[in-house]
Amino acid sequence: MKHLKASLLICSLLSISACSTIQHDKVKAPELVKHHLCKVNTNIERNPIPKTPNNMSLPNFGQGVIGWATGQEGAKTRLESIKKSDLKAIQIKGTTLDMVKEWQAFYENEVVRNPCNPTAPYRAQLMKKIAQLWVE
Repeated sequence: MKHLKASLLICSLLSISACSTIQHDKVKAPELVKHHLCKVNTNIERNPIPKTPNNMSLPNFGQGVIGWATGQEGAKTRLESIKKSDLKAIQIKGTTLDMVKEWQAFYENEVVRNPCNPTAPYRAQLMKKIAQLWVE
């Protein structure tokens, strides 16, 4: 059981490309493992990648405009720190409320489709919070 819990923790910290199948009888560190639930649900289609301002690259949009940095911690930190006053910079760079809502829907879908994506829940919540701040 300890190994299974450790495997779930490791999986939650890794992207899907780094996860591999779990061996319930023997889990050896530093093997990268995942729980059987930590896989893409092939019954759920991935939403199309939403638009970005002026068709900028996804890293430029996510890191440079939204400010979610990289990985789970970066997204969580931005979720916890974003304020209404931050929206001006996001808007000046060409982001629209519709884009924010599309990204929110994209990441909400990813949470369900790919539970091994540790950044998706935080990015979904961040985009939801941005949309809420936008209309306040």
